[in-house]
Amino acid sequence: MFIMIKSSKFLAIAFFLACAMPILKAQQNTPNVVIILGDDIAASTIGCYGSKTPHTSPNIDALAKEGVLFRNMFVSEAMCAPTRAELYTGLTPYSSGCVVNHSATKEGTLSMAQRLSKLGYRVGITGKTHIKPQSVYPFEKIKGFPAGCTASGNSPVTWEGVTEFMTRNDKQPFCLVIGSINAHAPWDAGDTSPWKLSDLVLPPSLVDNDTTRTFFREYIAEVRLFDEQVGKLNTLLKDLKKDENTALIVLDENGIGMPGAKWSTYDIGVRSACVMKWPRSIVKKSFETDAIAQYCDILPTLMDAAGGTVPSDMDGKSLLPVLTGKTKKHRDNAYFIHNSGGESSAFASRAITDGQYKLIWTLTPENKYTVRTINGFDYGYVDVKTKRHVRRVYKSWLADSSSNEQAREIVNRYRIKPEIQFFDLNADPYEMKNLADTPKHQAKIKAMKAKLTAWMDAQKDDRGKNHMFDDATLTANKVKRGVNKKNKKKK
Repeated sequence: MFIMIKSSKFLAIAFFLACAMPILKAQQNTPNVVIILGDDIAASTIGCYGSKTPHTSPNIDALAKEGVLFRNMFVSEAMCAPTRAELYTGLTPYSSGCVVNHSATKEGTLSMAQRLSKLGYRVGITGKTHIKPQSVYPFEKIKGFPAGCTASGNSPVTWEGVTEFMTRNDKQPFCLVIGSINAHAPWDAGDTSPWKLSDLVLPPSLVDNDTTRTFFREYIAEVRLFDEQVGKLNTLLKDLKKDENTALIVLDENGIGMPGAKWSTYDIGVRSACVMKWPRSIVKKSFETDAIAQYCDILPTLMDAAGGTVPSDMDGKSLLPVLTGKTKKHRDNAYFIHNSGGESSAFASRAITDGQYKLIWTLTPENKYTVRTINGFDYGYVDVKTKRHVRRVYKSWLADSSSNEQAREIVNRYRIKPEIQFFDLNADPYEMKNLADTPKHQAKIKAMKAKLTAWMDAQKDDRGKNHMFDDATLTANKVKRGVNKKNKKKK
């Protein structure tokens, strides 16, 4: 009897220690984490990613020299909600259920908030969220950064809430997400005085005219605002003596909100800036890497660094082997989706890249490509916001296209998508020359399309069928975006 009681106590203690070990390990050895996330910024407009417009990001550029710069970091879908769901869950869109903008993640999904809490962290967020439901994302809400990304003008930022959260308990590691609203449209915040219009070097996928240059300069001023926030955060961590044990991760979300970037599978939409500065106890030196990675890889990396186990059903894979120099390769390919949802008339595309070559497969080539806030008038949408900056940009392109061949080509590229597009990103990073009909690339196109199809099947991809609206539904009064009732009944 005595032996049985003693044995039971021993088992109880062993069970308690087994449950407590991950938390104890996190509290003793795990770095703090701060992720600062931009909004609708193209990596190519950041200095260390090759921006030819000067003075865009001095703080991010300096941080890149101290940390690890990822040259091939991608989002799976260039829209706010799917991008953030991927980052916070470690899941690609069809796994999380967030496959169109403004849509919800599947109930019961575990996010960064629960995953890291189980490893002993307190997990908070300030600023823009754009995620739901609350049950999936139970972040502690921190005051300080504005949440409304469509706010006009300079929105005040305060750091008191961030400081309190980071200093609340020195014995417990923290993870904080700072969601900036810069540089989401409207582009009317920040100081444009450092740039003359002639200083700007526009991406070749944009029509170069006075209207585009005017709003591009406003956009760059908001990129600079985000960069200043990165600089203030880095200084704050140093002042609080948190910098030596904090992983600071800078991300720019999905590409610029101008035509042909965000809302697309083009590189200027899906390629993300990613700079990580880790404690030297984990990452010994600064470097740049060409390893292919996606936003779903970031949460598994944090879990791995905290001593946790990455679930086998998570789409993401830990980047720690890349960060610690054990390997230079992470993924063979990155994959992308676009579903129109309630933001445009019926359109879907999928894409794949191996780092050099990119295949875009338009699943609805018979349909004109639209985005409600840009060219919704193409399907009869009437916007109450008549002065949207992005629409004014696009309308200037239309006006120029009647007499300017380059403008006409860019407008046609935007509105009409062939079934297959194929690009050499090394020679053509802005994907302006479609090589789909080039004989020497046919074998590569066939192989990449086969890989893309296999990935789509593994993801249980519906090819967008349950996430598209017809024009009559979109132009009706009081459209509830993100829920296609007609298609939902067919399931």
